[in-house]
Amino acid sequence: MSRIDYTWVAAAPPAPDVYTTRRNESTYLTLRYWDGSAWWEIGGGSRGGKPFVWPKKSRSRKPAWMAYYNPIYLRKIGVHQGAIQWGEPFKVYDEKEVLAHLVKTGRLQPDWRTLYQNEMRCEVAK
Repeated sequence: MSRIDYTWVAAAPPAPDVYTTRRNESTYLTLRYWDGSAWWEIGGGSRGGKPFVWPKKSRSRKPAWMAYYNPIYLRKIGVHQGAIQWGEPFKVYDEKEVLAHLVKTGRLQPDWRTLYQNEMRCEVAK
């Protein structure tokens, strides 16, 4: 099954939107809003902040668990603004998906599982 990985960028994002972010080199990922000049924490509950409506056609989907928070609030991040990196997402395919793609495009024969076995047995016998 393919998964999503990220290329991390420390510079400012290209446009205001919701981005997957991390702080410094952390493995903990979170969604934050970039308004064009500063990062904002997205959350719900009773901690207050500025009311927030998820942008249409955002690069990041609104998580299902966030449906329980109505309204959603933005809270400005103070001290760690410079430590936040945003991720440019890309897909990483597993081996089965790569093999299926190679067979589908004709770069690998459909009988690849059995085709090379005699050759491999000969190499082991040497």
